[in-house]
Amino acid sequence: MLNKVRALLTMVGIIIGVAAVVGILAIGNGLSQYFEKQFAELGVGVFYITPTLSSAASDAGLNAQLNAGDAELLAQPGAAPAVKGVVIEYNGNVVVSAGGDRYFYPIKGITPNHFTISDNSLGAGRYYSEDEERSAARVAVIGEEVAQALFSSNQAALGQRVTMNGVAFDVVGVLTTQSSQAIFNRPTETVYTPYTTARQRLFRNQVDRRVDVSQLTVQAVDKSQVATAIEQVTTLLRDRQRLTGENNSFSINNPEQQAQQAQASIIGLNAFLTIIAGISLLVGGIGIMNIMLVSVTQRTKEIGLRKAVGARRIDIMQQFLIEAITLCMLGGAIGVGVGYLMSFAGTFVLQSVFRAEGSVATVTAGSIILATVVSAMIGIGFGFFPALRAANMNPIQALRQE
Repeated sequence: MLNKVRALLTMVGIIIGVAAVVGILAIGNGLSQYFEKQFAELGVGVFYITPTLSSAASDAGLNAQLNAGDAELLAQPGAAPAVKGVVIEYNGNVVVSAGGDRYFYPIKGITPNHFTISDNSLGAGRYYSEDEERSAARVAVIGEEVAQALFSSNQAALGQRVTMNGVAFDVVGVLTTQSSQAIFNRPTETVYTPYTTARQRLFRNQVDRRVDVSQLTVQAVDKSQVATAIEQVTTLLRDRQRLTGENNSFSINNPEQQAQQAQASIIGLNAFLTIIAGISLLVGGIGIMNIMLVSVTQRTKEIGLRKAVGARRIDIMQQFLIEAITLCMLGGAIGVGVGYLMSFAGTFVLQSVFRAEGSVATVTAGSIILATVVSAMIGIGFGFFPALRAANMNPIQALRQE
C-alpha cells in the first residue's frame, strides 16, 4: 500500500503537467475556432472604411471625410477592379415605440447588399429591396429581441408599424442572427432601415457634405484580392479628396489582418502556458528519477541476486526503464483524463464568462499523441540514470548489502 501511495505521489507532477498541456491546447483550439467563426461572419474578403483620421495624422487642416459619393465611385464598374461591392452604413440611436412602451435601440441605416455580404438569418419576413433603398421607403428590419419587446413574437411583428424618433416605419422582416457583427451592437437588438431613409428622415440634421456615412464595407472579388482592393480603394479616395500629404482623411480596417494577429496572440499565449506546464513535467520527471533511485537502493540485493543467476546489464537496465516509463505513461493517461475535464470547464468559461458563443474547447488527437510521447520521453530520460546505476552494480557487493 505504501508503495502505491508513493508511486501515485510520484506521478502527481506528470499528471498536472500533461493535464495542463492538454487543457491549454484544448482551450486554445476553442478560441481559434471562435475567432475564425466571428471573422467569417463579417463576410468573406471584406474590409471597412471609416471617416476617422489616423492617430499619426499631422497634416495641418486635415479633417475626416467619407461620404456616399465616395461609395458610388468605388462601386463603379472598372474603377477598382478588385472590388466586388460596397455597403454604405450610417449608425445612430433611436427611440422605438409601437404605441406602448418606448425603447432605446441602436439603428443601422444600411444598403440592402449588407444582408448578402455578411452572414445573416431571417426569422420571419424579408429584407428590404434596392427599390426601397432608392426611394427612401420607410421600412425596417428589426432584430428578434426588438420584435419580442414590441410585439411578443417574430410573426406578430410583420406588417406592424413602429415609430422611430416620431417617424413611422413598416416592419418587413425580423433578424435572428445571434452573434455580433459589430463591436458594441448585437444584431438581435438592432433596427435596420435603408441608408437613404436613415439619412433623409432620421439623421438629416446630423450629416454634412464631408461625412454622411459611419462606415463603408467593401467586399473584394476574392479573399486573396483584399490587399489589392485596399490599395486601389486608397488610391481612388485620395485622388477624389485631393490629398497630397502622407496621411488620409479615412481609416481602413482589415479583419483578416486582425484575425491573423488574434491567431498569433493565441499561439503565443498557448506556447507560453505550455512552457509553464512543461516546467511541471520537468519537476515530475525529477520526481520519477528520485523515486527510481530510491527503488534501486531498496532493491540492491534483488539486483545482485538477478545478476548472480545470469541477468545481463541490459536486462537490469530494461527492467528499471520499463518501470519508469510505466509510471510516466500511467501518469500521462491520468493527465489526459484530467485534461478532458479541463476542456469541459474551459468550454463553460468561454461561453458563460467571456460570451464566446459556439466556442468549444476541443481535445485533439495531436495533443493526446503529444502528451503520450512527452510522457514516454520523460520516462526514458529520467529513468535512464537510475537504470544505468542498477545495471552497473557489482553483484557480490550487492548481495552483501544490508
